[in-house]
Amino acid sequence: MSARVRRNIAAFGGDPDNVTIFGQSAGGGSVSILPVMKEANRYFQKVIAQSGSTTLAFPVGCEAAQGKTKALLEYTGCKTMDEIMALTEEKLQEAYVNAVGKFTSCPYYGTEVLPEAPIEMYKKGYAKHISIMAGSTADEMRLFMGEGPMLSIEEQKLYAQRAAGDAVPYLKEEDKKYYEEFRRVCRTQEPGLVETEFINEIMFRVPMLLQLDVQSAFNKTFCYYWSYPGSNPEIGAAHSVELMFVFNMRGFGTNSSFNGTNNSDEIFTAVMQMWTNFARYGNPSTDKVEWKAYTAQDQNVLDIAGPGDLRIKKGLLSEQYKAVLPLLGYYQFMDHFFTPHYLLDIIAARS
Repeated sequence: MSARVRRNIAAFGGDPDNVTIFGQSAGGGSVSILPVMKEANRYFQKVIAQSGSTTLAFPVGCEAAQGKTKALLEYTGCKTMDEIMALTEEKLQEAYVNAVGKFTSCPYYGTEVLPEAPIEMYKKGYAKHISIMAGSTADEMRLFMGEGPMLSIEEQKLYAQRAAGDAVPYLKEEDKKYYEEFRRVCRTQEPGLVETEFINEIMFRVPMLLQLDVQSAFNKTFCYYWSYPGSNPEIGAAHSVELMFVFNMRGFGTNSSFNGTNNSDEIFTAVMQMWTNFARYGNPSTDKVEWKAYTAQDQNVLDIAGPGDLRIKKGLLSEQYKAVLPLLGYYQFMDHFFTPHYLLDIIAARS
């Protein structure tokens, strides 16, 4: 796809030497991995990764990938690829859920395409010619705990407490001090929201910042923190809340948690200008907002807090970042503790 864009972009008035790729959530993970893939990274110069990083693509080593294959073969009784291909769609789906796990489509490294873990390849300068703009929202996980299953804020707190409470005992003894430090410095001390914030950090914000810390040594990087909440107070500034502004969805409708009906035109204009300016010029600043580059030393983060309230904050939530950073190796492990039986128990308790 990237090669096709490069070949044809001039016909649409574009510049093949000024191409930006961008994605959100899993898409943010995908566009974070492409810069270190030598067969892909020659076709673009800039990346926008929204609520996604190399970590959110859930990359695994070859040994783990082989383990997934072995689990699939054992569950299905297959011995060859032909036998796997002969399985019904229903049987494959059953094996996917019961034997292999959620993230079977994740990239694996230790191959010619990805010789090492993506973040290690960033450290070696594989993406040195690429500029990155990335960010996260303040309440990422509350979308998954709130809007999807329609849990109230009190039920979300219970969900988070159970998920973190079940996971933390499995931390290595020497790592538990980092979790305790996180609890001490967390921006909220409200039970349930502390645990929600921990999951936000380990899944979204901290791995994204690590990626920018590394890449900023080679090229310009820019970071945002979207704290402007959507229209549903139960989920705040949840995962995906920024999309309606990026895509100018002003009339999205009043039934959505992310509707733009009652929002000022000012913030739509500001966001679209910043995103467009980065894609066009490599600098997201506008005539009203000076968006300073992010580095590991300066940690300049643009806090997008609402219309007329967009400002650079240095070291935003830096103590939380320092506390969670040593725990990043647990990110995929943590996901196992967002299980359906929590939801079923919480919903059953309503009656």
